[in-house]
Amino acid sequence: MKPASLKSYRMEMILFYLLAAGALIAAAFTDLKLDIALNNTSDFISNWFARTGEMPAYCLLLLASAMLSKLLPARWMRIAAAVACVGCGVYFGLYVARRFFLEDAFRTGCGILYGAGFALVLLLAFRFISVPEPLRKPLICMAVIGLAVCAIESGLITLMKEVWGRVRFRDLDGTYAQFTAWYHPNGVNGNRSFPSGHTGSAGMSYLLMLLPFVSDFWRRHRHLAFWLAFCYTTAVAFTRLVMGAHYLSDVAVGGTIAFTCVLIGIKVYESLEAKGKLT
Repeated sequence: MKPASLKSYRMEMILFYLLAAGALIAAAFTDLKLDIALNNTSDFISNWFARTGEMPAYCLLLLASAMLSKLLPARWMRIAAAVACVGCGVYFGLYVARRFFLEDAFRTGCGILYGAGFALVLLLAFRFISVPEPLRKPLICMAVIGLAVCAIESGLITLMKEVWGRVRFRDLDGTYAQFTAWYHPNGVNGNRSFPSGHTGSAGMSYLLMLLPFVSDFWRRHRHLAFWLAFCYTTAVAFTRLVMGAHYLSDVAVGGTIAFTCVLIGIKVYESLEAKGKLT
């Protein structure tokens, strides 16, 4: 069996960027028309993904920090990672509360309790997981890369949202006069449609493509790692159009940023592995 490598995803990478380029070309002519045709804010599935589509990023923060609290060599590092995990848990809990708790009066408190409790249970569960010594450094590296990728992706998308200042479809007036093409930055004006943060966060699921580097099962099914992430991210992207939250170009660029950041992360991991720093 061939060892895992970034090159083993060559066909998937070519396909992805061809589709992204095609989407951007099509979006230059059909962005507004697509949203008008698809808009249906009462659609159940689209509302569900509106609430849960960003879960991969939140789950990544929790799992990576919990893993580091188990595997880091120094005690103070493990404690710091555990504290970070609880903080990420609170962040996750507030995210869940904003989307699922109907009563504003209980939303914050319930979110904090739920998130912190979830993180503590996760930390406890990791105490009982046995990790073979040869996997400790690779998993530490993956966790750190995952956190870095998530931070860079989120930062890039946030910066671009501010610079582009694109009005969301749901915020347009009846004449659609405020609509602008994706290649036309408007500057800082409080509008934040381009690119899609939901799609970028969903695209953190592409980090599954790191699993073949540490798992024989995923090495045999490495293409599945890509397609699971691709299908999930595409579903989230499509429902953002249905909800009137984004345009085709928004989700294409959001997904492309996420995928590219993940590929860079995989390349960094591969380089460290080749230099023998993960053994």
